[in-house]
Amino acid sequence: SDHMLRLATFSFLARRQGCIARLSTFRVAPRWLLIYDYVEDVLEKRGPHREAHIGLIGKHIQDGSALMAGACANPPDKAYFVFTSEEKAKEFSQDDPYVKNGIVTAVAVREWNCVEFD
Repeated sequence: SDHMLRLATFSFLARRQGCIARLSTFRVAPRWLLIYDYVEDVLEKRGPHREAHIGLIGKHIQDGSALMAGACANPPDKAYFVFTSEEKAKEFSQDDPYVKNGIVTAVAVREWNCVEFD
């Protein structure tokens, strides 16, 4: 199956790169990436909305629905968030003051097969 091919490929690449990973010590966990594209002058425009944006991230981190979040640097043109469900990723983007106030120009939610080690 495709899943077994991906596991075999991962195992081969891990050995090739000098990593030691037993197949029994990891699993593929579905996660959802929330991807933002920001306006060109995001650093200037985000100010009035930043505290509420960070607070919303904190709420989702605390309840366990978000695992991590952060913006790209140099240039700060995108942000990536990792959620445990597609619904929570979409809920976040609908509630986010950056989206509501035009700081975000595009939103995408993508399923991400995350390899998690025990």
